[in-house]
Amino acid sequence: MNTKTYKLLIILGIVGLVLALVVAGLLLTQGDAKNEVSSKSAAEKKELAPNFTLSVIDGKDFQFSDYRGRPMLINFFASWCLPCREEMPILEKIVHEYGPKGVVFLGVAVDDTEAKMKDFITRYGVTFPVGLDKTATIQKSFGIYGIPTTYFIDKQGVINYSHSGSVTEELLQHELDKLL
Repeated sequence: MNTKTYKLLIILGIVGLVLALVVAGLLLTQGDAKNEVSSKSAAEKKELAPNFTLSVIDGKDFQFSDYRGRPMLINFFASWCLPCREEMPILEKIVHEYGPKGVVFLGVAVDDTEAKMKDFITRYGVTFPVGLDKTATIQKSFGIYGIPTTYFIDKQGVINYSHSGSVTEELLQHELDKLL
């Protein structure tokens, strides 16, 4: 290899190294910018819960906007969902503890039949309003991708927290206490 070729390879190697360092620097600063965006307070990220009307099993309509000014828990479930079966007795216990404090509870059955939903409600002694989202409109408006999913909505109608999967008594108490 002659001297000119050797010098050219060294120059190309140095240029490549400089370019790699510049790209790495840009990627690192982009990561920092993303972290700055994601470090915004939770309050800045929160969204208003979508308004909806749901026919509940007592034959009445539950209009979400009628309950503005009160904290609310909305639980999306299905009769065939095993974790839903496990959490329903816990939800029912919390209803008796927090209902008198002004918290509104609503169950929304999804991907279910009315008969199976009613059997589920009877089997678990559910006392709060429950309805079947027959067209999946409510499910889609909340962006539900799995059940059970529970939403905790503050007095202004803002989704304060959502939890995918079974809820525990401690989680329910913690999140509801924040809403009161």
